[in-house]
Amino acid sequence: MKETNIYKEIFRLAVRLTGFLFLCIGLKDLVVQTFMVLAQARGTPLINIVSNFLPVAFTLTVAIWLLRGNWLIRMAYPEAGKIRQPVLPAVQSTEPTATTAATPKLSELEMAEQKLAALVGKKEGLPA
Repeated sequence: MKETNIYKEIFRLAVRLTGFLFLCIGLKDLVVQTFMVLAQARGTPLINIVSNFLPVAFTLTVAIWLLRGNWLIRMAYPEAGKIRQPVLPAVQSTEPTATTAATPKLSELEMAEQKLAALVGKKEGLPA
């Protein structure tokens, strides 16, 4: 077994144990909130019942997400064949060549200034 596989399995175990802990806490809170609602069933408005169960639902959702753990483990330990290489833009050479020296082209800065001048409506020849 490779060393990275051992670390991956340890991480998977830690994630699932954390999920199990969240599941235990969520189920305990579910039981407590259920008994509280049943004890005060007649006088409790619906909004209070919903607001009591929202933290329980959140805890159980996190527990399920951690128990499955696939997404979190794939983010921490991506497979070797599926690692994306960053896409870098093509770098253009700034050295003049025979083709670029023959045709006068504007630099990117000059083109941007011309576009800005066209947008603003600035007339050429006037100082900025």
